[in-house]
Amino acid sequence: MPTLLCALFVIQTLKFSHSKALTNVSCIGTEREALLKFKQDLTDPSRRLGSWTSEGCCEWEGIQCNKKTGHVSKLNLRNSCDGLESCSLGGKIHPALNELKFLKYLDLSFNDFVTHQTQKTLTSLHKLEYLNLSFAGYGHISNQLSNLSNLRYLDLSGWMESPSSAKNLRWLSTFSNLKYLDLSYASLVNPKEWLSPITMLSSLEFLILIGCDLEDASASLPVNFSSLRFLDLSQNSMSSSIPPWFQNFSKLEHLDLSDNDLQGIFPTIILENNQWLKFLDVSSNRMAGELLKNSSSCYNLQVLSLRSNKFSGGIFNAHNIALNSGQSNLKTVDVSDNNFNGHLPNQFGNFKDLVFLDLSQNSISGPISATLGQLPSLRILNLSFNNLSGKIPKNIGLLANLEVMDIGNNQLDGILTQIHFANLTNLIVLNMYSNKLVINVGTSWVPPFQIQDILMSSCKVGPKFPNWLRTQKKVLVLDMSNASISDEVPHWLSNVLSSIEELDLSGNMLRGNISRIIGKKMPLLTQIIEDNRSGRNTFTSDIPLQLCHLAKLQYLSLNHNNLSGCIPHCFNKFSRMWENSTLYFRSTGGNRLDGQIPEGLTWLARLQNLNLSQNRLVGKIPLDIGNLEYLESLDLSDNKLSDEIPSSISNLHFLSCLDLSNSNLSIQSSIKLVMRVQTSASINSIQFD
Repeated sequence: MPTLLCALFVIQTLKFSHSKALTNVSCIGTEREALLKFKQDLTDPSRRLGSWTSEGCCEWEGIQCNKKTGHVSKLNLRNSCDGLESCSLGGKIHPALNELKFLKYLDLSFNDFVTHQTQKTLTSLHKLEYLNLSFAGYGHISNQLSNLSNLRYLDLSGWMESPSSAKNLRWLSTFSNLKYLDLSYASLVNPKEWLSPITMLSSLEFLILIGCDLEDASASLPVNFSSLRFLDLSQNSMSSSIPPWFQNFSKLEHLDLSDNDLQGIFPTIILENNQWLKFLDVSSNRMAGELLKNSSSCYNLQVLSLRSNKFSGGIFNAHNIALNSGQSNLKTVDVSDNNFNGHLPNQFGNFKDLVFLDLSQNSISGPISATLGQLPSLRILNLSFNNLSGKIPKNIGLLANLEVMDIGNNQLDGILTQIHFANLTNLIVLNMYSNKLVINVGTSWVPPFQIQDILMSSCKVGPKFPNWLRTQKKVLVLDMSNASISDEVPHWLSNVLSSIEELDLSGNMLRGNISRIIGKKMPLLTQIIEDNRSGRNTFTSDIPLQLCHLAKLQYLSLNHNNLSGCIPHCFNKFSRMWENSTLYFRSTGGNRLDGQIPEGLTWLARLQNLNLSQNRLVGKIPLDIGNLEYLESLDLSDNKLSDEIPSSISNLHFLSCLDLSNSNLSIQSSIKLVMRVQTSASINSIQFD
């Protein structure tokens, strides 16, 4: 939760303390009756209102009374369960709620009320200061709420059920004391319908309009938000440049313009005028400029997210974001997917509170600064997809809180030893793929971490299969493709892979029985790549029947090995392959699969690619091959298939690549097969009737 929202929550909590009044406060009889009428129209599946039976209503769950008068001052029925639906109150909001004349605080958020008369029910609550109907159902918002002139906090996010319900917001101008306004997910297309009335709220400090279909924040309207501290306009459709009235802000602490389509140069005067700015997120727009060049005044900044824009210039230099001050409060920096260049600075050691650093997908060059190893709080480090070169500093292994280290797709080289991992006790993701790194650790080394994702593709891990891997019990993703491993698959590997979801060992020189990799204890596996696209893996034996237990498998490639025997008849068990998937059993002088194509393959209705080429398959193509209606590529070439091509193959409307060559197949002239195939069709050696 952002800092300012936390502060506001604390203030409200202190003001209204807890939901049960002191036991010596009497309960007003008429208010007790009103609450019971309110309860009788509600559904309460989790019995949250089970205490609403005793005489002392001030002791009921969610109720607080004034300590002097005994009047109900607070009604908090916010649904705070993790499983919201199981705890949601439902039913109608009874008009008897209007009897709570002294109610100041009402929170009905995250429930599922029938809300068509809610506003009429609330119009007599003139003393109300806090109203939260966020995601409490769906209703219309009209000027009936204007009677609640004492409101200081109003949250109607996720409430408005149609665009028409938010067309006229003039009633907002009556809330002269309003400090907090959240209308998120209302449809506010026309800026005159929302901007004019909101700008009249002179006391407003928090404005949240997330996902409101905003298309333009008009530059021509007179706007004065001199008191505004928190502004969130994220997830809208604003495609213009930032309007000039943003320059009027001087007290902003939180600004979120993310997930829009804003263009043009980001006005750096916003940074210069708001020296208390703690949170800035303009990610996922099309903004440009050298923003970091003019950010030295933001010494209070804690969160900076510029992700997915067109910002350019040096990534940081000695004058940016108080790098030299040693007083930086930055906790999160995400400038990924931009056009930043230059070298990593040596001042990173000043960011002692930095937790998240993502500089990926830029054009940053040079070495990794050793000062990155001086960030004791760092948990996420992503430097991938840059032009970094040189060696990885040894003190990176001092980052005891580091959970994710992603340095993939660079030009890094050198040797990584146990020192580089010495204190990485919390590491769960290690991505070093597509570099020229050499992993050189002892055979008896026991890593200090329990890793989940290991990506070392194109690094030199071999020649021996890494023995340290046997100590890892939580591996979900393992990619050691093209890792210069020339060894027999160890007997313990299937135990390590018991929780695996994605596995790629292709392009090595592995040998042995493939059942050591594909075991029964791999229920989560979605992707196997054990082919020999650029190496000499020579797995032997039949395709193991353990494959039948991998119900979540979506991608299977066992190309270019020495597998033999029949294709298992259990593909109907691959329920995830009913969605979208790829299946490769292709062989080039390697696999020697025989027998018939199992009918179970035709159950994989969402299969997109099927390649069984260059084997020794016999018999017919399954009659129901046309059930694979989403198939885009089908290659059954270079087998010993015979008989007619099934007429159902004409149902493959998405087929763009077909190869049935070098078999003994024939085709009925009535099948308009060639017309179905759009591109790259190879139908050599097919006999027509």
